[in-house]
Amino acid sequence: MGAGPAIGVDYGRVRTGFALCRDGVVVPLEPLPSGEWRLIAGRLEELREAHSASLIVLGLPLTPSGRETELSSEVRSLAGYLEKLGLRVELCRESGTTQEAEALSRQAGGPGRAGRLTDSLAAVVILKRHLDIP
Repeated sequence: MGAGPAIGVDYGRVRTGFALCRDGVVVPLEPLPSGEWRLIAGRLEELREAHSASLIVLGLPLTPSGRETELSSEVRSLAGYLEKLGLRVELCRESGTTQEAEALSRQAGGPGRAGRLTDSLAAVVILKRHLDIP
């Protein structure tokens, strides 16, 4: 996994969520309202530089039984694109993260799925899973 700050990403074609882990604390960041790869790469570069992040954890959408989906292929291609730009990327299975994010949002008094930070809360869940943070 690697020492130092890490960035979690919940990729979506409509919106992409981001989270940052620094000193064992994972926080949601402002999501991007688009799935455009160049915008995602730009945001990741900014975050990497601002926080000296050494790792990007990208959520991999699989079915509950672990099978690939149409979006998993796209996420694997995005990971390759980011790696070609010199970013260190690891994939993490994201099954159930949206539901966990919705529950977190409701627990905090938010609207659940309607909240625009839900994708970034899903990125929090992805990053915590990958780094084994409760």
